[in-house]
Amino acid sequence: MVFDPAGRVLLIRCAVVRRDGKLFVFWLTPGGEIEPGEEPLAAAQREVQEELALVLEPQGPVYSERNKFEHMGEMRDNEDFYFVAQCAAEAPRMQGVTADEIALMQEIRWWTAEEVEAAIGRAEKVFPVDLATRMREFAGFGTSRADGVR
Repeated sequence: MVFDPAGRVLLIRCAVVRRDGKLFVFWLTPGGEIEPGEEPLAAAQREVQEELALVLEPQGPVYSERNKFEHMGEMRDNEDFYFVAQCAAEAPRMQGVTADEIALMQEIRWWTAEEVEAAIGRAEKVFPVDLATRMREFAGFGTSRADGVR
């Protein structure tokens, strides 16, 4: 979870075509696959640099969760490791590394916990599903860091 100094979290809007041919649109925290031999922290640092052109020092993991999702037409068992980091609101620049990644990522936006809850109330998909609760749990991270460490 990348926070700005105001305590908002950065989400990426993605759109993928599922096996049934329907478009699935969702918002999620920055991140991606852990490469063979890579530690979760190193993967988190690499992913935010690849996706958002950010060099950060994430803290954590602050929690993890197991889930299943469809990726490139197949269901995958998955474990996500969540870290927290901070950057200036104007710092992220959406970029991708692979053609698939570039096609997947549609936009980036800063969200408050209330905005996340409102989006879910409108039936928008946001991952992790308990993001608003997690944002409140780590709310001090984005606002209490006077030293600017990211």
